[in-house]
Amino acid sequence: MKIKCLNLRDWLLVVALPLVIASCQKENADPCDKTVCLNGGHCANGNCVCPEGYGGADCSQPITPKKIKITKIEVTRFPATDNNGAGWDPTSGPDIYLKLSKGDVQIWKSANTYNYQNADPSKIYSFDITPAVDLTDPQDQYTITLYDYDDFDADDFMGGIIFTPYTKSNRFPSVLALDAGGTVAFKLYVSYTW
Repeated sequence: MKIKCLNLRDWLLVVALPLVIASCQKENADPCDKTVCLNGGHCANGNCVCPEGYGGADCSQPITPKKIKITKIEVTRFPATDNNGAGWDPTSGPDIYLKLSKGDVQIWKSANTYNYQNADPSKIYSFDITPAVDLTDPQDQYTITLYDYDDFDADDFMGGIIFTPYTKSNRFPSVLALDAGGTVAFKLYVSYTW
């Protein structure tokens, strides 16, 4: 076996070539190679550009919205009878309407009388809100209540839910499902302003 020794020029080439290649790779490296952006954020020039509602170096921090706008409410469940097992109206279904409140203050009411006459508990009822209602304290508690309108006596309370529209863990859904497992359930169609 014959062994050939490298001359000085060849030896320098063997040693220097990997350093030159590594140097070129560092100069041309993408500044976003090691940057991870969460919640739909993307990297630009080594920094995360976060989507609306998120901040922080990696977009991991939810930002509390200034307000939540409600454009529609759906009644997805209500009881067929009152607490005594009787029908809401003597010969027909309830004539339903909604109220939205914060504490003792009514923010919105769907109608002066009712929106749907003889409502059927097996159906979903939609209430478009025009103009939209702004919840300006998204981390406070609000109440949504359903009523049966009566011509000759007090309107019947059919049920309600107390809810907090925003928590840091809810990830800004466009539909808030309000269902506490009771007699009524609702869906709120919302958008956020930061």
